[in-house]
Amino acid sequence: MRDGREVADEGVLEARCGALMTHYHKLPEATAKAMTADGYYRTGDVFRRDENGFFFFVGREDDMFVCGGENIFPGDVEKMLERHPAIHQAAVIPVPDELKGHKPIAFVVRAGNAALDEDAVKAYALANAPAYQHPRRVIFIDEMPLAGTNKIDKRALAQRLAL
Repeated sequence: MRDGREVADEGVLEARCGALMTHYHKLPEATAKAMTADGYYRTGDVFRRDENGFFFFVGREDDMFVCGGENIFPGDVEKMLERHPAIHQAAVIPVPDELKGHKPIAFVVRAGNAALDEDAVKAYALANAPAYQHPRRVIFIDEMPLAGTNKIDKRALAQRLAL
């Protein structure tokens, strides 16, 4: 509950306390985006609450994309793919699609010398997640490109598609 209102089972985390900032210095537009009318800070982090009241991080609000009317968080798809024993690492990016809006494309690093093809990855995704989340294309790479923050550089992956 928040201020006497029910809170959804999944949504963007909002926080308010005396130690939290109330505005961005000299950035009223950024403040308006980040703060709710009643003084809560919108973190941009999406969490899901389970039946026991525990919260789990789902992804970033700005990473989410829509495929055929369904919200897809790349992190959810990546975690699912990385449970496959032949997948060392996965990164999912959205690509524009005339019919669906966007569709997920997966970049995959195989585990060791695993024999794994695109059809096997798609079949695994369809068996282990909602159908709308399965990657429509799988691209195998030797290693993930890293940004200066030591995180996967998804812009670099998107540029590979443009070539």
